[in-house]
Amino acid sequence: MDEPESASAVYAAALRTALARFTTAGGTQKKIAQALNLAPATLSRYLSGERVAPREFLRDLRDYLDQQDMPWTPEAYESLGALCGQAHTASGSPTVQLAQLREELTRLRHEQQQAQQVDEARLAELEQQAEQLAQRLQEALDRAHTAEGTRDLLLARVEQQDDSLRHAQDFIHQVEAELAQQREQARQLQQAVAVLREQNRRLVEEQQDVPGASTQDTSFEATLAARRRRIAQEQKRHDGAGSSPRPEESETGRRRPPRPKPTGVSTPAAAQPAYTPFRDTLTVLVLMAVICLVGLSYSAGLQAPQGPGNWKLVLAAVIALTVTVLCWGVSFALADKYMTNNWTSDWPAGVIVCAGPLLLAAGIGTPFLLGTDVLGHWLADAVGLL
Repeated sequence: MDEPESASAVYAAALRTALARFTTAGGTQKKIAQALNLAPATLSRYLSGERVAPREFLRDLRDYLDQQDMPWTPEAYESLGALCGQAHTASGSPTVQLAQLREELTRLRHEQQQAQQVDEARLAELEQQAEQLAQRLQEALDRAHTAEGTRDLLLARVEQQDDSLRHAQDFIHQVEAELAQQREQARQLQQAVAVLREQNRRLVEEQQDVPGASTQDTSFEATLAARRRRIAQEQKRHDGAGSSPRPEESETGRRRPPRPKPTGVSTPAAAQPAYTPFRDTLTVLVLMAVICLVGLSYSAGLQAPQGPGNWKLVLAAVIALTVTVLCWGVSFALADKYMTNNWTSDWPAGVIVCAGPLLLAAGIGTPFLLGTDVLGHWLADAVGLL
């Protein structure tokens, strides 16, 4: 029995040493027993070593001393805990050993719960970090995709700019070629002007050599006029010098019609209109059909239950009259071409003059008589009248 007594005695001595500061400051065992809800005799047995104090007593005592501003150091508490375990292990009492085992089991469970909570907290933190990393990775992927799209767009723009630059270079080369051509033409014109100036100078000198040149006009226009007069006089003398019979009279003595003299100016032939009767007739018929369809569309707008407003009807009437006048005028012009050149009599023009207004009136009035206008309704809907 010496070993258990020595272990419990060492444990009790360590407790008394841990309470020495409190008792020196005026504290008593009675205050401790009241604070820990213990009997003073039980506390005395704990401190004397007659009974082994459990770990709950150590925890409660530490909390009480913390409240009294006399805390234990972590090393002192761990030392007391180790002595408590040794004393319970060395005790020969099954009750004490069972209490020690239960306390040890409770401590292990508590430590296990704490470790599990720590692991769960770490796991939650790791999961949160993993989610953040996944979100960052997705954002990085999105930015990479956006950067790739931007790069493709920039590459397309660069290609377009390269094409524009090539076109601009080609245009510049073309403009430079045209400028070179214009410069060559300007140089040739300058040479021609120089030649004309030299000829003018010579003509002026010739005029000055003529007697009485001081009273004559020496301008370029006057010189050219004088030269033209001399050429005309020489031509008249040449025409009057011939003695052969005139070519206008044939061998039979009949006079041929005179040939026209060349004047130096080409007279264009009178333009003859192109005669296409079949195509012109088909065109007139199509224009008359257009006038009739315009009347049907306007009639559909008038008959619609929920028809257009007054301003739309007025605008449609103006458009219908304009189209009718245009179609009527084109048709009359086609017919007038044939009458002017005596291809036909005047009756086609009279038919066209009467047919235009009559077809417009028939297109508007026929749907009212028949009570239906499917084609006109479709046309009016197509042009936006309904």
